[in-house]
Amino acid sequence: MNQSNDNSKLLVIEAAFIILVMTFMIRASNNMLMTTVPLLTKYSFGFSETEVGIIEALMSAAGFLTTAFLNTRLNPGQRRFAFITSTFMYTLILVGFWLSNTFSVWLLGVASGAVLGLIMPNIITSASLFSDIRTRERILSLYTVALSVSLIAGPAIESYILKLVPLKEAFLLFSLFGVAATIISPMIRFPKEPITGEKTKVWSNSGFQASVYNNLAYGIPFYVLITFGGIYEVEQFHISLSLVSLLFSLFFLTSFLGRLYYSFRPPKSIKHHMTLAVSLTLIGIIFMIEARSLPLFMVSLMVLGVPHGLTYPLSVLSLSRAFKPQQRNVANSWFFSLNMLIGIILPLVSGFFIERVGFKNSFLGILAVVVVIMILMFDSFRRWKISDSRTVS
Repeated sequence: MNQSNDNSKLLVIEAAFIILVMTFMIRASNNMLMTTVPLLTKYSFGFSETEVGIIEALMSAAGFLTTAFLNTRLNPGQRRFAFITSTFMYTLILVGFWLSNTFSVWLLGVASGAVLGLIMPNIITSASLFSDIRTRERILSLYTVALSVSLIAGPAIESYILKLVPLKEAFLLFSLFGVAATIISPMIRFPKEPITGEKTKVWSNSGFQASVYNNLAYGIPFYVLITFGGIYEVEQFHISLSLVSLLFSLFFLTSFLGRLYYSFRPPKSIKHHMTLAVSLTLIGIIFMIEARSLPLFMVSLMVLGVPHGLTYPLSVLSLSRAFKPQQRNVANSWFFSLNMLIGIILPLVSGFFIERVGFKNSFLGILAVVVVIMILMFDSFRRWKISDSRTVS
């Protein structure tokens, strides 16, 4: 996508619409997998918390491998083919969960992670192709808004569906999201990256490090909450599976409000907004630990939803400022793969600890980890040579 095309308002609107619809379809159904596979394996197949953690870890491990070691090595044409093929396979996998048993659910979990590892990073890269910084950051912010809308709508739709059909049938109905994504996938734009022979230095880039620490500070409690929060709510407050899904919608509602704000006013100071996001994460964790009733637990979900809305947009905006256009696919791929790596480690470790010390005590440990990560994030900002102020040309 060249600069002259960027100036076409029609092209921008068309590209934005395609990105938003694609993001909604994939993320809504992917979130359904993340929150419902634990319920399926726990209550339909009788898995223990440790086994639930293992299958969630395998899903993330597969995504980590395809993103970090496959997507980063493919040229744009190859990535486009892999992207389109993956959306089709994703639809089949959702149908497969409907037909799953105690053996096939493991294979389907791994397959779902693998294809998502080839889908999500390329949507992010497509959203960051515009050379004009105002346009690029607004499209990236709108992309994160679409993520939030999908995370609100997905659980709400699932909550309604679970009142009508058993748990397994929900996967079949959500396969329609995969069908829509498959139809749209050929319309997603891919960059024509110039071959310069220059190796992209990702790990030594302080802007990349700031993005990673920022995302870690929220990703750690988020993955534990997504994997085991529903089980905790059922066992602690004795609520229905339908209400569990509805509570996740409440959580993602406050997330949506934060991302909607960024779509109109992209942040000028990444550092200040990241500090706010991590601080709210700490406050939300404390609220959750202290919650003695369902209404108080709902308050903690709403508080934690706000940094969820702020964290991811800040990280992708930080990457877009820290890397040149031809470097962004590699940076985005490694960033997304690290998110998947969190999803490998956290379900395994947290499943082990939750079984032994309980949900709340596990979150006490997470609280201390987030404080350490916050300190590391401040250090990366100190070393970031790229200006934190948004320069608009």
